[in-house]
Amino acid sequence: MDIFITIVLIIAIFASIAAWINTQTILKELKEIKEHLGLKGEQNVTPPFIKNDLDK
Repeated sequence: MDIFITIVLIIAIFASIAAWINTQTILKELKEIKEHLGLKGEQNVTPPFIKNDLDK
């Protein structure tokens, strides 16, 4: 049973590393897309449900 748990943990570690690498790749591609489109920095966008709050 200890071998099974060890194998599962090793697979989980490899999966988390792969997910981190994938996230870094996506962020790099998004940065390139933003530069290509000429977007600068982060935009503060108010979600529509806050803008149209009827309780105010």
